[in-house]
Amino acid sequence: MRGEVSVVVLTRNAGPGFGLLLERMAAQRGDFVVEVVVVDSGSDDGTVETARRFGALVHEIPPGSFDHGAARNLGVSLSRGEYVAFVVQDALPADGGWLSAMVEDLEGDPSVAGVYGRQLPRPEATPLTRVLARGSLASSERRRVQRAPRGLGALTPAERRLAAAFDDVSSCIRRSVWEEIPFEEGGFGEDLRWGRRVVEAGYALVYEPRSVVYHSHERGFRYDLRRRYTEARLLRELFGVEVSPPAALLSGVADLAHLLRGLWCEAGPLGTLRHAPRAASYAAANGLGTLLAASDGPRLERLIGGGL
Repeated sequence: MRGEVSVVVLTRNAGPGFGLLLERMAAQRGDFVVEVVVVDSGSDDGTVETARRFGALVHEIPPGSFDHGAARNLGVSLSRGEYVAFVVQDALPADGGWLSAMVEDLEGDPSVAGVYGRQLPRPEATPLTRVLARGSLASSERRRVQRAPRGLGALTPAERRLAAAFDDVSSCIRRSVWEEIPFEEGGFGEDLRWGRRVVEAGYALVYEPRSVVYHSHERGFRYDLRRRYTEARLLRELFGVEVSPPAALLSGVADLAHLLRGLWCEAGPLGTLRHAPRAASYAAANGLGTLLAASDGPRLERLIGGGL
């Protein structure tokens, strides 16, 4: 028996579905005991009480002090497992093998620093959300081992992005690597920042499609705009991914064409007509967010509304 494997969940008003997530944690199969650590930042909907009822260790922090990297570091510091998994409060493991699939990758190769799993849209997701999900790096059915033996500097920007890809919506890391390389504090992108640092340090990352969660959202124009702007700036900072203003404008047109083709296959002609306005909204937000990031400047970030 491997002992304990810890799962850290960051919460704030997780809602009525949180109990089902905790049930799935208790149902995980493997030769280990699952320890659940909840770091809560000001819930007032019964989230804390639900977590304690399921036997989780709960640590409460003031809402104003929340930071993605700092909260994850706190969760790991409170946990005991050699391996520490992360899952967001609105993701749901698909089955009892979610955790063991990631643990097996860490057990099988000591050079693996972290593993992240596949994300499928929720059953009730709209056709457009399902089309968008298929474009994610965490949607593939093919397992990937990500390394940069000659360093990230030897790769193109796109190759650097792929080598350092990591998504802590659903993931598991090796505690000993975290002790050497904790998460950075400072807002959006703590998972990608960590992925870049561990790959630069000579470790590997694994995308494991056998580990599956259901996770998707129905967003709007403002959120899409802020997210694309923030992502584009982060990719430029971390990997040198540059997009010129003309290319940013063309990306919105290309996105719309891609989405309409996907909708046609997903929902047919009538479904395409029904969801075309939302597809156009997403494509416009994506193109405009990329354009604003290419133009840069902190004034733009304040105008858009900051990070996520």
